[in-house]
Amino acid sequence: MRRPQLVMLITCCLLACASLLMSMSSMALARQRGGPPNGPKDLKAQQHEQDRREASLRTSETGVTVAKLDQRRIEGAIKQLQEDFRRIQIVRNEMVRNLLSNKPLDYKLISDEVGEINKRADRLKSYLMPPMPEDREKDQKNQAELNDEELKSALVLLCNRIIGFVENPVLKTPGITDVEQSARAGGDLLSIIELSGNIKRSAEKLNKTPK
Repeated sequence: MRRPQLVMLITCCLLACASLLMSMSSMALARQRGGPPNGPKDLKAQQHEQDRREASLRTSETGVTVAKLDQRRIEGAIKQLQEDFRRIQIVRNEMVRNLLSNKPLDYKLISDEVGEINKRADRLKSYLMPPMPEDREKDQKNQAELNDEELKSALVLLCNRIIGFVENPVLKTPGITDVEQSARAGGDLLSIIELSGNIKRSAEKLNKTPK
């Protein structure tokens, strides 16, 4: 809990307790005197003030709860963004090692790897870029299916796009403001999403094709 919120909550609690003690003291004094202090109107006013302070305390507690939830959401979003950013690089490095081994392409593995990249890149886009109108179904129809050699070239291009994105100065160095580099990072991220989606569909189809 932040210090100002803690101070506010403690203050409201003290006010409520003080009000309650005052009311109890007044009631005790009234019983001793055989009647309410200064008549029923004063008791009604005291009760009204007590209700007001209790309502203020409940409002303050609700505000603190909402602030806690908002802070947790922000912290959760930051952790998710960091994890997505890290995993994209890890999966990219695994793909590079597989490509350099010159072994036959494992379509199932490729589908799983680029599927993860696509999911995490799309989530990064939701955090880093403003919403844009798009027609994914139309884009998918316009993308040609890749054969084995084309798939390998597309994987190399995807790896290059990823390294260009993660090494972008606006992402590597906090506080940098560069319109050109920001536009380039956004373009690379969109390219990563499009490429990985096309590679995944092509790899899935090649995996089902009899050899």
